[in-house]
Amino acid sequence: MHDKHAEAPRSVAELAADPGWVVTTTETTGQWLTAERVVERNGQRRLIGLTPVQPGTVALMLWSGSDVVGHRRGPEADACATAYRWVTELDAGN
Repeated sequence: MHDKHAEAPRSVAELAADPGWVVTTTETTGQWLTAERVVERNGQRRLIGLTPVQPGTVALMLWSGSDVVGHRRGPEADACATAYRWVTELDAGN
C-alpha cells in the first residue's frame, strides 16, 4: 500500500520500494526494462506499465482489460509521479 500523503515517487527505483510494483531488469546491467502494477477494484482489473523508449523518455500506459485507456510519454520523474497518481485514483474508485 502507499500513503497518499507521501511524496510521489520520481523514479522507477522509488516505485519499486512499493511491493505492489513488479520491476524487470536486464541480467547484465540491472537497467530496468518494465515496471508494472495491477490495480483491482470492484471487479475491474487495470494494469499500469512503464517502459523506457529512448534516452530520457519513458512510456506510461494504462490498460483496462486488453484496451489501452491512457498513454503518456515523458521524463521518468513525470511518468512515475503520474503512475503513482493513477494508482491512488484507481484505489479510490476513480
